[in-house]
Amino acid sequence: MGDDALTVRDHTALIVRDRYLAVNGDHPMTPVDDASVRAGFVPATDDQLAQMAAGRMPLPSYLLSDGTAMVPADHDELARVAGGVERLHDWFVAFWTEDAAAGEEAWEHYLAGRYAHLVEVSPVTIRRTERAVGLAERAMARLREDPRDHVARGQLGECVDGVPAVPGLDALLRPMCSYDRARYGGQTLRERLVDAPREEFFTFALPSLPLRTERLVLRARRLEDAAAFAPAWADEDYARHLLTGTMNASEVRETIRRRMAPTPGNRTLGLVVEHDGQPVGDTVLFLQGTGWSQAEIGWTVLPAHAGHGYATEAARAVLALAFEHYGVHRVVATLDGRNVRSAAVCQRLGMRLECDKRADFWSKGEWTPTLEYALLADEWSARRTT
Repeated sequence: MGDDALTVRDHTALIVRDRYLAVNGDHPMTPVDDASVRAGFVPATDDQLAQMAAGRMPLPSYLLSDGTAMVPADHDELARVAGGVERLHDWFVAFWTEDAAAGEEAWEHYLAGRYAHLVEVSPVTIRRTERAVGLAERAMARLREDPRDHVARGQLGECVDGVPAVPGLDALLRPMCSYDRARYGGQTLRERLVDAPREEFFTFALPSLPLRTERLVLRARRLEDAAAFAPAWADEDYARHLLTGTMNASEVRETIRRRMAPTPGNRTLGLVVEHDGQPVGDTVLFLQGTGWSQAEIGWTVLPAHAGHGYATEAARAVLALAFEHYGVHRVVATLDGRNVRSAAVCQRLGMRLECDKRADFWSKGEWTPTLEYALLADEWSARRTT
């Protein structure tokens, strides 16, 4: 009886293997591929293999180099939700009521195990991925024609990284291995629509430095800048409206050193502002938002150099970078509501006061007010042409 049972299992496994190879082709699985698959999938049970051989459940996502059929840990979950294997087809295709043919095509792909690239295999994630793929491809085509297409940049950002309540392809797609490239005939979906767009469109590119305005030079930080900034950071009045408290000379130097260090995924441009060869302040730009299509700007002026319009002049140059180099569609400035000088700078820059929050931000032992100013790319362009 044991031999007969073994023969049945072997026969079933052979049927599954032949069907799998007919769909995916016969490509070698390397030891690295095996390890990658074992980390995300589990061996199929005898009952699951029997259902596959009968054409009622999806084929394996992978066959390891030793022939082991591997499936997602929740391989049977959709059948359970549908109320049984016999109801699975009708439950599945009902998600494509607007296009029955597309539903049947998705069903055939599902049975063939062709959704191994999805973290979760379900009609919802299949449809969500299909929509994101189409939108991402169109957005990339538009951005290649016009890198400052703000709508396309936002759309691509949503497709890749997601937005609240809507996961992007980064969350939907599994990391894949060299075997996947062989069976899919090239780049995997994740490489093509997550990794490649990030490299092409969401890589932080430094502008040509230094920047020069009528009176100022905006350049990268240097460790020796600590000598100019240390007296200011020791002044409680200077630090009062900033996020951090006062710092001594060693702390200032270490802060500058850390800010100079390369950071993976960096989206921040910090520049020292010079006048006649002397640091008079600094300015910073943070790229943020969906598709890196928004930015936040900030600035400081050393107390000894206040009152000369340096902050406005430097910030105007950084706004030009935001809109014309990085192609963002919106820049915001978030201030301590008591910082009347910075509020005046925002007004001189043509930024709109959008929000006046009362006691909303905890800073240095107290609840402080916040002002939020903003400027859109269209508003910037209109000001530049008038």
